[in-house]
Amino acid sequence: MSGHEGDQQVWTESFSEKVRTEQREDDTAAWNAVTGLLMTIISIGLSLALFTVWVCM
Repeated sequence: MSGHEGDQQVWTESFSEKVRTEQREDDTAAWNAVTGLLMTIISIGLSLALFTVWVCM
């Protein structure tokens, strides 16, 4: 048994299905927020880099 499987079992035994669902939804919302922020930063950086190349030509 790996450590992850043991953690899963403890998590399942410690929380009700409703709480686990809420935790998954919260994790999903947080992941989407972080990913969205990072994609925004990358998009702005790429746009500025392309603009700089265009200005220098």
